[in-house]
Amino acid sequence: MNFGRIDLADCTTPEALLAAIHKLQGENFPIPIPVEAWAAALDITAIEPLETEGFEGGLMMYGDRSSGMILVNRHNGSRRRRFTIGHELGHFLLPWHTPRNGQGFLCSKQDMAVYRAKPGGDRYMEMEAQANCFSAGLLMPAAPFRADLRSRRNFEVSHVVDLADRYDMSKEATARRCADLHDDPIAIVISRHGKVLRIYPGRDFPRLTVWNGQSLPPECITLRSALSQGQSSDWGEMPADLWLERARGSVCEQALGQKDGFRLTLLTFEPESDESEEDEEVVERAWAPPAFRRR
Repeated sequence: MNFGRIDLADCTTPEALLAAIHKLQGENFPIPIPVEAWAAALDITAIEPLETEGFEGGLMMYGDRSSGMILVNRHNGSRRRRFTIGHELGHFLLPWHTPRNGQGFLCSKQDMAVYRAKPGGDRYMEMEAQANCFSAGLLMPAAPFRADLRSRRNFEVSHVVDLADRYDMSKEATARRCADLHDDPIAIVISRHGKVLRIYPGRDFPRLTVWNGQSLPPECITLRSALSQGQSSDWGEMPADLWLERARGSVCEQALGQKDGFRLTLLTFEPESDESEEDEEVVERAWAPPAFRRR
């Protein structure tokens, strides 16, 4: 670890924290990140089980933030535990993050799912979104993660599982990071028994026709494929309007079967090429009545 609290003292956003860490670490990122050791080096004196029902994590700290203690739901698996530690560490390191009651943070499962909050809106929602973004960036650092994505030139839904194992993260957190950092416009859909649970659209990915709580498109590969746990479907290509609003082109889809009826779906988008549009214009001109110039 090539940084300490003093190096992060002037960072007031998760982006600034992560940029400082990346600069100081260079290319020397141990994968998976030893988050408990890093937390200890950043003045977290203990990580203890959280006994309070209904909460995923907590943070207790002195008023001057000289040190703190992280609490983690005792029923969490190791990968959720790692993300929770990163989340609470974000609260600890970001100086404007202050708990509601002045004594400490208690973060629910809903808090751990917030990634977007309107700046200047709900203060506490914004803090939870920032803590989640920090945890994802800390545990799946952008530079090595992008390199791992680019090494998988023909990206498949099974690669999400490979990367989750490599970074010791949950498949869902890894899927979101893949969508955020992939060079191409992709989206990942989490569903169960034909119902959309969550959608993670990447940069520049068009708006989908379905959203959380709605049924999957009836003709999609995810619904039509019989998949056992860990089995990937073949790729299928279909018109964009099956999945997307107001987008011209095609969507390629691949699904991964998971336990208890869950499915993880990878979508890629190929916009209609300019050549097709030019061809259409040529055809339209050919069939249009002749136009004569006035003399």
